Amino acid sequence: MLLMSIEELAEYLGESKRTIYRYIQTGDCPPYIRLTKKNIKFDKKDVDAWLESKKINPKKNNFKEGGK
Repeated sequence: MLLMSIEELAEYLGESKRTIYRYIQTGDCPPYIRLTKKNIKFDKKDVDAWLESKKINPKKNNFKEGGK
């Protein structure tokens, strides 16, 4: 198990720490381990699985330009 801090997760995703905290607040984040009230860790395997779940296949996406 490779644990990542919020700072490491932010760097890994190319996001700010503030964005990571927003993900946590909204529940749109990988599963995490709360060691203490202020010490949250993410397992890299869970992060990668979460990222995989976010993938969109453009051929299956019903998005049409212009919203039509």
